[in-house]
Amino acid sequence: MNPIDLKAVIFDLDGTLLDTTDEIHYIFNKVLTVNNLPLQSKKYYKDNIGSGIDHLLTKILPKDFTGDYKSILSQAKELYSKYLNKKAKPFDGIYDILDLLAEKNTNMGIVTNKIHTLAERCVDFFFNKYNIVTIGAEYLYPKKPAPDSALFLADKFNFEPVNILFIGDSQIDIFTAKNAGMLSAGVLWGNGSRAELQNAGADIILSEPSDLKTFLIDQMN
Repeated sequence: MNPIDLKAVIFDLDGTLLDTTDEIHYIFNKVLTVNNLPLQSKKYYKDNIGSGIDHLLTKILPKDFTGDYKSILSQAKELYSKYLNKKAKPFDGIYDILDLLAEKNTNMGIVTNKIHTLAERCVDFFFNKYNIVTIGAEYLYPKKPAPDSALFLADKFNFEPVNILFIGDSQIDIFTAKNAGMLSAGVLWGNGSRAELQNAGADIILSEPSDLKTFLIDQMN
């Protein structure tokens, strides 16, 4: 790929910066346990993360569920808030990437389908030494793959979308990048597969955080 005039980077959160699969597995199975419903496997959660709490809850409930969905959704949000950041952790090599971007004074943002208040708590807990503008769900704009949040950041950073790299682990992230007119990088250390990212049309696919760091160094030199 030819070097791009890279001015800013936008990350997805879960599955890209943070490994949250164990945490989500624990929290949502706790919701199911409390309601005497069948539990789901960690792989099931890994395959269905990315579209927000309400979407995930709809997926994990039995197909014949006839109970009070709103009540369980409220319960899920409460438990999510209670157990947030208890089992999550940054992927190995993520801090190296953020250090590089900070050193180069590159604008950084996060656009996630995690509820905005929870996303802010995650960023404050794990990444408070960095200047990262975070936008989550149920805040200002529609959820990904709508481009609104990404375009808001482009405007805030005062750069054209074509000069911004959007990085994520799912097809939702790739679609968001495309909808916003940004370069898309799909990563394989999260929850998405190479086939999923390729089919979504990712501009580049990276296997490890070290590969992303190398790519960024190449683009910024």
